[in-house]
Amino acid sequence: MADLYVKEFDMMNPFVVASSPATQGARNVLKSAAMRPGAIVLRNFGHGAGGGSYIGPDSKAMFSGQMSIHSHAVGRQIKDTINTLEQYCEEVQRIKREMDKDIKLWVSVGHYSDIKGGGDWEKDWANQAKELERAGADAIELHFNTPGVAVAKDRIFDYHQLLRHSIEVMKKAVPSMPIMAKLAIESCDVLTSMRIAQAAGAAAAGPTARWKGFYFDLDWRTTQARPGAGYGGTQATPLVCYSIAEARTEGLTIPLYGGGGVFSYDQAVRILMSGSQAVQLGALACAGGTKACEKVIKDLNRFMDDNGYRDMDSLCGDALKLFQMDKDLTALRQNRLADAYQEAQVADSCIGCGRCVDVCWHEGIEMRGKAAAKTDKCIGCGYCFQVCPTGALHVEKERILASAFEEQGIVRGQ
Repeated sequence: MADLYVKEFDMMNPFVVASSPATQGARNVLKSAAMRPGAIVLRNFGHGAGGGSYIGPDSKAMFSGQMSIHSHAVGRQIKDTINTLEQYCEEVQRIKREMDKDIKLWVSVGHYSDIKGGGDWEKDWANQAKELERAGADAIELHFNTPGVAVAKDRIFDYHQLLRHSIEVMKKAVPSMPIMAKLAIESCDVLTSMRIAQAAGAAAAGPTARWKGFYFDLDWRTTQARPGAGYGGTQATPLVCYSIAEARTEGLTIPLYGGGGVFSYDQAVRILMSGSQAVQLGALACAGGTKACEKVIKDLNRFMDDNGYRDMDSLCGDALKLFQMDKDLTALRQNRLADAYQEAQVADSCIGCGRCVDVCWHEGIEMRGKAAAKTDKCIGCGYCFQVCPTGALHVEKERILASAFEEQGIVRGQ
């Protein structure tokens, strides 16, 4: 079997169960530990508990890894039973006693509401960090991806200034404790955020996709109880992947643990291939449960075995070969596919629906009787191939695109 050990985090696998209802207090952390992730982040104390999640279009889509959205808090809200630092530290101690020693325990310190509320929040955070270090936590996570933090805080002072200052406060308070910076990609320059996290001495950065969103039914009266905030899902994964790949391309070396829309192993693989050493499981953990997360971990191992990835070093950043293609290789692949589109003719399976003609902007295809046919004006743009319902317009796209890499000796996992 492939080796899932991540040396940058000293974790047995690359999965971090993110701060969420699935990590609210010792009981839930120990329940989540059954999936055997690399690390679990104990949720902030004193900021409320309870409330469910809305999964769209339904839970079947989430469990099967299809396109899904996720939004917080549709059920009853209750107060957090842990509301003092002493109680929180006792929870940490219980977890460390009872949880498998192979699983790292990170603890979440800091919340936008602390800053918004005023007072000496820096002193409070520093004190929390010191006490949690004594309680046995393995790392401190600064929670700066809460929906709205980036845009709302910029109305007072710069998000990046806040990030740098907070990391420096934590580093001064607990210099030997790893500081993990969980970052927003909403309404801020995430590349600059990662640069600042690295320069300020953070042990890792976690770009995470979570937005303020307004999702509602067309009959808006039937919409879930809280239609705004905490919006995310599989549509976010490409955005997270881009932010990670850009950081690696720009030379950032800080370990990363990206997250956003990981409902199945393939989203996790994409984040890892983009250059992240670890992956956050947030929405899936709290809305899908431990078995769903356990399946993602097992499926990653199977994928690596099936595709020749022997360890995490061979998987992490592998897709940067695609992201960092030079202009010549990009043009070669594009033109090779275009040539195939241009040369391909309409097969007998055409049903005469006319969709191809409707999306052709160059008069490159036309209806001849009850079937479509190419004309000599076709430029090979490919629009018609995307809408054909029967495969009457078809090329072996995957083979064509991969062949350009193969010819140049660019292979997977090396």
